[in-house]
Amino acid sequence: MAQVYFISENTLKQNTSINDNVDSGSLRQAIRTAQLINLQESLGTSLYNKLADLVDTGDISDPSNSNYKDLLDQYCVDVVIQYSLFYALDDFIYKFMNVGLVQGFSEQGSSLDISTFKMIKNSARDRAEFFDNRLREHLFNNDNLYPAYETSTTDGTLPGANTDGITSSIVLDTPMRSDDYDPTCCDDPYKPLNY
Repeated sequence: MAQVYFISENTLKQNTSINDNVDSGSLRQAIRTAQLINLQESLGTSLYNKLADLVDTGDISDPSNSNYKDLLDQYCVDVVIQYSLFYALDDFIYKFMNVGLVQGFSEQGSSLDISTFKMIKNSARDRAEFFDNRLREHLFNNDNLYPAYETSTTDGTLPGANTDGITSSIVLDTPMRSDDYDPTCCDDPYKPLNY
């Protein structure tokens, strides 16, 4: 399967503050990174490949694939746009040149200090995570609409992020061995366990 892009560089520019004169090569790499890392992590490899195949063949617009088209248009595109901006920011502040790593310079503006760059980068990540959580919530509540969405795999591919967006560790105060369990321990928090 050829590399499929779910958004174009133009779509990225139209939906972010990226100027029209920005090099498309940098943006294409940011889009690819956002898809392969973040979108694939949320969708899982099977659903990601299903969407990519449907886009690649043009079958995404078939009425029989309306659930996948809605998933792509209403959720995935926003995730890819926001994470692409997040990744592209690194290319905006410095470039790899044959003389080394250089920071850009412009006659129309001054260079950015690192604290301002970090603030902009964090803001971009926050927006991207919002849309990613929105996608995950949709998948969690509608997994029956996407047969390719898997919650676990055994073949080394990424499973879908089967979460409702709320995760927490569980902390238990009592030992977990059945012979140590004392059901009366919870009546008095200061009562010692009998071992």
